[in-house]
Amino acid sequence: MDDGRPVRGTLFAGALLWNMCNGMLFVLTPLFGVTLGLSVLDIGSLVGLPYLFTIVMRFVGGAFADRYGEHRMLQACYSLNVLAAVALWTASGFYTLMLSSALANLSRSIFWVPAQSMASQLSSRNPGKMLGQLSAANYTGSLLGLSLGGILAGWLGYDTTFVLVAAACVVGMLLGFLLPPIRSKPAGRTVWQVTVGMSRRLVERRTWLLLSTSCAAAVPFGITQSIYPVYMSGLGFPEGWISVLIAVRSIGPVVIGLALGSEITIAREKAFYAISMGGLGLCILASAWTGGWLLLGLWITGLGLAGAVADLLNQVQAVDISRASDRSSVMAATGLGWNMAPMVLPLALGWAANAWGFGLMFLAAGCFFLIVAMGTPVVYRVLR
Repeated sequence: MDDGRPVRGTLFAGALLWNMCNGMLFVLTPLFGVTLGLSVLDIGSLVGLPYLFTIVMRFVGGAFADRYGEHRMLQACYSLNVLAAVALWTASGFYTLMLSSALANLSRSIFWVPAQSMASQLSSRNPGKMLGQLSAANYTGSLLGLSLGGILAGWLGYDTTFVLVAAACVVGMLLGFLLPPIRSKPAGRTVWQVTVGMSRRLVERRTWLLLSTSCAAAVPFGITQSIYPVYMSGLGFPEGWISVLIAVRSIGPVVIGLALGSEITIAREKAFYAISMGGLGLCILASAWTGGWLLLGLWITGLGLAGAVADLLNQVQAVDISRASDRSSVMAATGLGWNMAPMVLPLALGWAANAWGFGLMFLAAGCFFLIVAMGTPVVYRVLR
């Protein structure tokens, strides 16, 4: 499909609104938990435990998208966001907040695969351009949501903010139901057959190359949500500045999506692989010797840029090894790093920072990514 402007507009508008609402839900849940008097462990559980849903649902969502159509899964995703907003609006304690967080994470785990699969099919000539524009819409929404959540709560109060978020989620859900099917005929295989096919891909060397790019894509999210807030708190940054500096991570994907979407191709994948890994390494290393908010904001923005290159590369690679009929399931399998990295990185780097201090931790992590970047020819020889 190459003449899909109405579909493109509906998809991108819905994606931007969903990311904005989901971002506000992620900010408001822990903030509201603090006002309810929950402990640090309780709030950490609200943020971390629901990630367990995402690994399973990534596979299930990809299988259902290939079987029944990407538009159906996006409709389910947007509807879950509405339920999460309503649950947050009516929350009064830990368990109701956990319900809201679980629904928001469930929606998040479903969104990415069908949205990226649908965007990649909007243009057979240049799927990278469509994926780049979708990435820009996604991260513009995320930047707005992460910034607006706390601001609206402080200005209007939680009750009014929850009502506004729920209303915005309903508008997003209506946009989802305007999406037409992107393929004339869904895959003829059962959900089980699609899921088994995804599992078999995990033993292929090429899949592991794509898993490494999806892991790299998730690094900025994983460490700016966990390691960097603690690091900045130790530097004496106020909470407001910490929130702003975390949010600037989303600037990079917007810029990369609009500027390089059409440039990231399979013919250039080695170069972009090295650029993304090297960019992550340099920005993590630089963070170790940064004490001011301006330079640290620059390195976090750089992390977002490097991660965005890896993210778009991963999607273009998945398009290259898939057909329209199994696009969602391939993206689900090869993008699994996006689910694993946010769970593993905070634990591994948190342990390293606790044992060695932030300076040595940043040094070790930065050098690791630089070594991977310099070893790109070897990585491709082994996994390509």
